[in-house]
Amino acid sequence: MYELLNRLWRRGCRNEARKFQLAVRDPQASQAETLKRQLGVLAPSQWGSRWRLGLTTSVEDYQKQVPLTRYEDYRTAIAQIEQTGENPLTTERVSLLEPTSGRSEETKWIPYTPSLRREFQSALAVWVHNLFTQRTAVMRGGAYWSISPPLQRSSVSRSGIPMGFDDDSAYLGFFSRQVARRLLAVPSEVKHYTNADDWRYATVWYLLQSSRLAFISVWSPTFLLELMTFCDGASRARVVRDVYDGICRLSDGRHIRDRRNRARFSQRDRRRVVELLEGPLGLSHLSPRIWPSLSVISCWADASSQRYVSQVRQLFPHAEISPKGLLSTEACISIPIMNESGAALSLRSHFLEFVPDDGGDPILAHQLDRGKRYQVVTTTGGGLYRYQTGDWIEVTGFLDACPLVRFMGRDSTSDLVGEKLTDQFTQYVIEKLLGEIKNVGRFALLVPNENQKSYCLFLELDRDTLHGWAEDAHCPLVKRLDQLLCENVYYRQARQLGQLHAATIVQEESRGCFLKRYQQLCRRHGIRAGDVKLVALETNPERAREFLASD
Repeated sequence: MYELLNRLWRRGCRNEARKFQLAVRDPQASQAETLKRQLGVLAPSQWGSRWRLGLTTSVEDYQKQVPLTRYEDYRTAIAQIEQTGENPLTTERVSLLEPTSGRSEETKWIPYTPSLRREFQSALAVWVHNLFTQRTAVMRGGAYWSISPPLQRSSVSRSGIPMGFDDDSAYLGFFSRQVARRLLAVPSEVKHYTNADDWRYATVWYLLQSSRLAFISVWSPTFLLELMTFCDGASRARVVRDVYDGICRLSDGRHIRDRRNRARFSQRDRRRVVELLEGPLGLSHLSPRIWPSLSVISCWADASSQRYVSQVRQLFPHAEISPKGLLSTEACISIPIMNESGAALSLRSHFLEFVPDDGGDPILAHQLDRGKRYQVVTTTGGGLYRYQTGDWIEVTGFLDACPLVRFMGRDSTSDLVGEKLTDQFTQYVIEKLLGEIKNVGRFALLVPNENQKSYCLFLELDRDTLHGWAEDAHCPLVKRLDQLLCENVYYRQARQLGQLHAATIVQEESRGCFLKRYQQLCRRHGIRAGDVKLVALETNPERAREFLASD
């Protein structure tokens, strides 16, 4: 059944994959065609008329007529959509308002239109087709697609527009969504569990009964790591009991019986999993035997996520880690391509521009250079015009003529006294620091302390040989942290002037304690568990204060 359904899915994606294969040969022509298609819904709109886009005949004209924009430029328009349903950004109705998982500002609401949905679906069809073609083992089993409950019940705007997707399958087209749901190892109903522990537990309970699980797709690797604590932690005995009984016992007294999976998972197999879990081995030794068909795990693997990917590899040594492309709520910028050094620009989804890291005017996809870094600017069919995403990418190579890129971080800053620390720079500092002590940190987060006028690095290392050093201000590692931060000229000036005190380090003994605390903090601020973005620097002042207060 699995292979048949996956073959149908791949066939449904084939046409879009062929179009993409043609597009990568000539990115300039493909991007011009993409912009032309988008102008069909943008130009006649209220905003399009403002810039006289009906007279636009070329990419150059569009760049001259429309200024670069940020989210603040759209607040009034989005408020109008929310309150009245009228859409000044495009000629299409808004079917959904989706929140970003932003961390440096308040939540942003992105309007989804039919054109924007098709742009996402186009990119995802290319990804799915490439995955199934290059990794045929994925087609022979089921899949787990990230499903996390919202922290608040689904709601609608004043004008009746739904607020937020139910789950990740909403990014798929109708046909792909129907096929994908028949392949799910974990039914989408778990998203309705309002208790976070119940949701995690039920998810693991279903996964353990999916012996033919072949593919896992999550956003953050920490999302998967947190789930697996139920298999390798204090809840292990409870898991064993419930898997053996075939009953999942929730905190409110409800019992779930896995009637759907009984045909796929025999009592004999159930006993086999129980015997494995009852043994002394850790999950890294058990996962190849519990999920022998698991072939690929798709997750963020760039920027700050790299540190956590290594832990996923330890837990699932038999599975390949496939980095996701750059996909945000606003746009799908790049598409993962198996066997390549980066993700290919999504040429047929959105019109893309790139601001060089040394400044200057935005350039186009066909003008990018290998090894250079750029900030992404996008135009979407959903009504974002030359929108500065705040995302930075680096060109790693080319697929035919199409640039391959990897995500480098967000354009967000922490600025207590004018030091202007960025997430990118902080990631460099942390990786440099850990590299010098030849240690891979399980968790690292630099947090600004407004009261102390300093920064504190919360750090959890792979081994505890350095236990106790963190509280010593004269520790070489603490001094080295401050030296590395001083490579930022503004930070160095602030230290020399006495505006900032020296940075400190706090080490945690308990494995995963800091990570769990940060995930809980993000969820309290309205971010779904599966959408928590891994950062090196906390730039949200309110979350920084709360994280420090909980220490």
